[in-house]
Amino acid sequence: AFRIDCVQNANFLEIALNALNISIRPWAMLVFAVALGAMVFAVTQIGYWIVEANAPANHAPVGLVSLAMDIYSYYSFIWQAEGGHWLFYNAMTSEPCDRIFFNLQWLVLGKCMAWFGWTPQFTFTIWRFAGAMTLLVAFAVLSMQVLPRTSQRIVALLMCSFGGGFGWFIAILGDMGVVDTSDTFGLKNPAMDLITAVHPFGQILKNPHYSLPHGIFLLFVCAFIQGERTRKTRWYVVAAAIAVVQGLMRPYDVITICALIPIYIGVEAVRNRSLAAHALMNRALPLLACLPLLAYFYYIFSIHDVFKWWAIQGKQPPTPATWHTLGLGLAGLLFVYRLLLYKKLPFSDPAARLLVTLAATLLALYHGNHISDAFSFSPQIAIPLMAPLILVGVGVLPYIRERRFRDRPKIWLAVLCVFIAINSLSSPLYVVWSARIGQDTPRNYVRQTDLDAMNWLKKNARESDVILSNDVMGGRIAFYLGGRVALGHWALTPHVKSLKKKFGRFASGELSFRKAKKFIDDIGPRYIYAEETPRAKRPVYFRRNRDLRRVYINEDVAIYELTPRLAIAP
Repeated sequence: AFRIDCVQNANFLEIALNALNISIRPWAMLVFAVALGAMVFAVTQIGYWIVEANAPANHAPVGLVSLAMDIYSYYSFIWQAEGGHWLFYNAMTSEPCDRIFFNLQWLVLGKCMAWFGWTPQFTFTIWRFAGAMTLLVAFAVLSMQVLPRTSQRIVALLMCSFGGGFGWFIAILGDMGVVDTSDTFGLKNPAMDLITAVHPFGQILKNPHYSLPHGIFLLFVCAFIQGERTRKTRWYVVAAAIAVVQGLMRPYDVITICALIPIYIGVEAVRNRSLAAHALMNRALPLLACLPLLAYFYYIFSIHDVFKWWAIQGKQPPTPATWHTLGLGLAGLLFVYRLLLYKKLPFSDPAARLLVTLAATLLALYHGNHISDAFSFSPQIAIPLMAPLILVGVGVLPYIRERRFRDRPKIWLAVLCVFIAINSLSSPLYVVWSARIGQDTPRNYVRQTDLDAMNWLKKNARESDVILSNDVMGGRIAFYLGGRVALGHWALTPHVKSLKKKFGRFASGELSFRKAKKFIDDIGPRYIYAEETPRAKRPVYFRRNRDLRRVYINEDVAIYELTPRLAIAP
């Protein structure tokens, strides 16, 4: 039997209590979730096929649709795990860096590449499929725990699988010239739910580093809710263990958990007008488990000489609250409507209270960068936001049916179908927009000549060798062979803006021989990855330096090697 919120309406209460006796088959719900996961994966794969089909001549698709530079950076760690390491250094800089960073997700992926011989592209596809399955199965488990009716669970799962915001309507206004949707940076786009991974559908499409940890986070919520309902310590211990695993996969969620638990404890203390020591200690177990991780990640991203640049340069601009609200779609409206019915439908179930607290915490953290630069990363925190909005919002459907459609079941079914259809309108547009932007993004393709040059590097470069190129090529090198690059990512590479300018002047020949030599000596690469040009047009540094020899050449690319006595040991 499942607990649901108490209501004042006697007829509705009777119907709701009768619903508790419905025979529920959890395995059938899980099978449905797996089928939906496969369906969502297949639909989102269409975007990848479109990008592949539109590869320019003499170019190969990288195998990505969006967020290429971020995904390149993931592989700079995944390749280290493939090479046998368990702790990682920042391989997207020439600066000395100790192995101090740990990420469970990238460790497992790297080990799979080593054990099974997977290519980076195949690994990404498997990762994306695992993310889709984990997210939707975990959401199904949570829906069975929170929602009493099978119909509610199905609606919630469909909203999670194919849900979107009102981007489809804003896209229509954009075509009419009413609003400008040309800005492809999602946090500033009025149709942000068509570009930014606000909803699970977008997370599954764009980045498994969003969808897979999202599913693990929902399992943490499941365990904590089970602890709240049973008052058994073992469930809080399970929640704490999952929280640690989650934190080791995606550090942002450690902040969420460390904010959520104290707020929820405060909410329960105010509601019960007491603070029972046993309940307090149980609820605090996930917090206590995550605090060492919070301290560890604070050191990594705020104090460590190299890794701190990840946070310093990884600032996200504030998101307009209007666009974000519209991006939440019908799920957001249903959530607000449920809150407005608080007096008629009080949150008597701890599951509902926890979900409301989670939604409020995520929204506060998400928009925290409006208040302080200390929350400049906060838009990354809101990945799990839609789950509590959907589950709390769907909880009001029996009330709506009882009040408006008690004797009209067919009309109610039609209303639900229309509701789900409207809620899903942004999903096909999301695929189309992502594919359209993806096929116009050069970072999603690589020249065949670059592939040939990188194959040479893979055979000849050592793990510790620094490779100097522009940042986009450095990212590709990190993706294809895991090499250590001097320029590779807009956040991970320290002093990236100044280095990009200096490299641009170096590659174009604007630097004098003395300044070019100083630039190279500061970085200490073994290899320089450059465009092949006739000798007469090469920068003076390449023409005059007798300690620099060309070791690879094709029609587009030249790779130069510095002799060991000039190269600075990494």
